[in-house]
Amino acid sequence: MTMWFPFSATIRKEESYYVSICPEADVICKGETVEEAIANLKKEVEKFLGEELPQGFSKIVYY
Repeated sequence: MTMWFPFSATIRKEESYYVSICPEADVICKGETVEEAIANLKKEVEKFLGEELPQGFSKIVYY
């Protein structure tokens, strides 16, 4: 059975890196690029859930 988790990601530019936040899982990561920040966040949310997020994030917000 495949479950879909409607997790969102918020990306924010800091001084020399990007911070990615998934409020539904209370997970925060960072990366040198937007893509790296999202990939790191996805990995940590998957660890939190104990399974893959095949659909990725349902919504990504940049600010």
